[in-house]
Amino acid sequence: MNTKSLLIATLLVALSSGRPAFCAESPLAAFDDNAAVNAREDALYSDGTRAINDGRWAQAESIFTNIAQQRGARAEAALYWKAYAENKQGNPTRALETCGQLRQAYPHGNWSNECGALEIEIRGKSDAPVTPQAEQDEDLKLLALNSLMQQDESRALPVIQQILNSDKSEKLKSRALFVLAQNQSPQAQALLSQVARGERNPALQRKAIEMLAIGRGKQAADALAVIYRESNNDEVKKAVLHTYLIIGTPDPLVEAARHETNPELVRTAVHTLGAMGASTQLLALYHDTNSTETKAEIISGLIPAGPKGAEALSSIATSEPDPELRRKAIRNLGISGGMSAAPSLVATYKKNTDPETRKAVAQALFLAGDSHDLVELARAEKDPGLKQSIVQQLSLMHSKEATDYMLEILNK
Repeated sequence: MNTKSLLIATLLVALSSGRPAFCAESPLAAFDDNAAVNAREDALYSDGTRAINDGRWAQAESIFTNIAQQRGARAEAALYWKAYAENKQGNPTRALETCGQLRQAYPHGNWSNECGALEIEIRGKSDAPVTPQAEQDEDLKLLALNSLMQQDESRALPVIQQILNSDKSEKLKSRALFVLAQNQSPQAQALLSQVARGERNPALQRKAIEMLAIGRGKQAADALAVIYRESNNDEVKKAVLHTYLIIGTPDPLVEAARHETNPELVRTAVHTLGAMGASTQLLALYHDTNSTETKAEIISGLIPAGPKGAEALSSIATSEPDPELRRKAIRNLGISGGMSAAPSLVATYKKNTDPETRKAVAQALFLAGDSHDLVELARAEKDPGLKQSIVQQLSLMHSKEATDYMLEILNK
């Protein structure tokens, strides 16, 4: 029955019995009493959380003790915050006792995990850290594992091995690898290297490769090279190539681009070099290779390589004899160089009489957002087909200069 229906029923009963509608015995009075109790509890809870935020730990403990004793809707949460405040006051034993009371009073409650995290934090600072195996919740298990790793590595490493070899979720295994990667001890790094080589868990191998690079930086280069050389799995090889961006080592990428027979691995190596900004290495590769496919990938890979990449694209655009590759370099120069590439693009347009090359320049100037030079080229162009191609690019641009030129054409 909703509030409105309850009110109507109460009034009808009162009218028929001759007693006041809102006497102490009426259902509505009880309803109002409960609302008042809840409102008082909410107000107290707000006072307690403000005390927590302000660091007034003793006052917070007192407030939340009062709320917990009332055993209302906020009682379970109040027990957690009471334990939290006790720990902040330097009373970890009392905090652990309070968390025990919470579990006993609310075995299926919503705050047990919060208390579990607090217990792990407290015990992690003592000589008796919580064992990860004792925790059922994965987040708590990870917290306990991290705490144990910091406290007693010799006990933590076997637990990590057990997790990696178990049927636990991939999420837990992945996060366990992260905990492992943070520890720089020879034993921890040896275990991480085993997983990265696929010895412990092939399914986690790629994640371990990434963690190896993050954890050890350039010192991981030799181990990564061994993994790449010994693996027959292209996805594993790709994972290794990607890590060279993390550790900032271009030479293995250059070697892969030069000698790999798998086009996908060559592509990965080239584009990783581009993301690294290794334009000098890419341009050298471009001149050394006879593969048209590799040259095309290098032209694409130079786009994210910054100003130096734009310089390399400009060099290719002016010297490449293959018309398809030359036009691709011209278009990519418009993307990579932006307005700074405009003088070079205009010079290329004027120097080349090949219609397709000129169309590529018009596309590049469009990609660079250079409506001014496009308008100038359109006014000077005598070839109707090329003029139409430039006007088509201008029609897609939302600039005053392009719009004015469109009106100029219409008014002729």
